[in-house]
Amino acid sequence: MKAIVYSGAWDIDIQDKAEPEITLPDEVIVEIKATGICGTDLSIISGEYNAKPSVIIGHESAGIIVAKGSGVDNCFEGQRVIIDPTYFCSYCENCRRGQRNHCLHKSSTEAGVSIDGTFTKYFKTTKHFIYPLNDNIPFEQGAMSEPLSCVLTAVKKLAVTPFMRTAILGGGPIGLLFYMALTQHGVQEGVIYEASRQRIKLIEDNNVLSKHWKIEPAFIPQKNQYDLIIDTTGSLLEKSMQAIADGGKISMMGLRNNQQTINPREIADRSISIIGSIDSMDTFKHAVDMINGGRMGLEKIITNDYNLDDFKLAIEHLGVNVGTRERSNNISSLKSVITI
Repeated sequence: MKAIVYSGAWDIDIQDKAEPEITLPDEVIVEIKATGICGTDLSIISGEYNAKPSVIIGHESAGIIVAKGSGVDNCFEGQRVIIDPTYFCSYCENCRRGQRNHCLHKSSTEAGVSIDGTFTKYFKTTKHFIYPLNDNIPFEQGAMSEPLSCVLTAVKKLAVTPFMRTAILGGGPIGLLFYMALTQHGVQEGVIYEASRQRIKLIEDNNVLSKHWKIEPAFIPQKNQYDLIIDTTGSLLEKSMQAIADGGKISMMGLRNNQQTINPREIADRSISIIGSIDSMDTFKHAVDMINGGRMGLEKIITNDYNLDDFKLAIEHLGVNVGTRERSNNISSLKSVITI
């Protein structure tokens, strides 16, 4: 089967891989129909996030069950499903204390990073990590469950209230999913800051935001400006500290490597909370239910789909040019999906 294989920074290509086979009673094989291109995939390709050489990348997926083990009783062959790619063992110290998103086995079980992922035709998982996808929901939207669940985990940790003055830094897929999730939690107005003029135009042209939310090109912090700041870029903590109100909350979701300087005394003296969040924790079913409800407007942010053969073109439209080994804000798609 064809697969997008990572060999090192800026070194990805289509290779032939063996199709997976059922070897254990609880295993399930899914024929992949759609996989979203994640910011983590882009960071792996550009060398900003470590992955195992020779691994098939990709992890945001939906498809159809084509085979299952003798011990699988919660699904059937031919069923449309969503895949939760965040494996947890349930028995390590972190899992047993309620931190399954930090399972101690994660470094060797992370789909698309340390084990083969879903930019291919078939993916093997277990019955514990599949959820039904309603017949009326496109596979492309089902594939958004994983990033949405990550966003919902962060929102839960933030204990959001409706009257928080809110800013989202970054208008990419995670920023837009934050917007959707926050509106579901009662935050009906706010600002999204996005540096890419092309991405701003896409958001405006697709009518993504409700009338009380606006989008701006530059984040210029002012004192006591926001009660809640979501930094999806991973590079604006210093500016966020300048804009956050006393008692405010800053959510860090971006995985970009950089160094920033803040004064620890200010965190205590102003009762500021800086809250990191990664992956999903008890929110995947919530994300699936929201997507199966069909009322989120995900079709507005899924702007491009490609086949496996056009993968390099797909990531180029997201600002990652393998040929020139450059990552930029030259972006012509909001959320891109590989369909098979």
